[in-house]
Amino acid sequence: MANRETKERKLVALMVNDLGVADLSDPEMVRIDEEVRSLPDDELDMVLAERLDLPYPVDAEVLDRTLARVGEPEWLSSEGPGGFTGAPDMSHEPRQDERPEG
Repeated sequence: MANRETKERKLVALMVNDLGVADLSDPEMVRIDEEVRSLPDDELDMVLAERLDLPYPVDAEVLDRTLARVGEPEWLSSEGPGGFTGAPDMSHEPRQDERPEG
């Protein structure tokens, strides 16, 4: 059965996908993460079931299989607990304005 941290990450991934990753600022991302973490366990399961079009109460095996198909942004799944660090994404080549002059 999926643990709470996995459920939280998957719900955040669904919410971020709905909003569009490029449009989120650091404060918005932090707010989403805090909102998801503040949900009681049963409400977290209920919201996930609703978002995934599953009947509630949801069967644990069905939820696990469905959550396994929810894609997560690499930065969300690769970070430690809490996921979002607020640090800039440096996994890309620097843009022209980010390159040192010289």
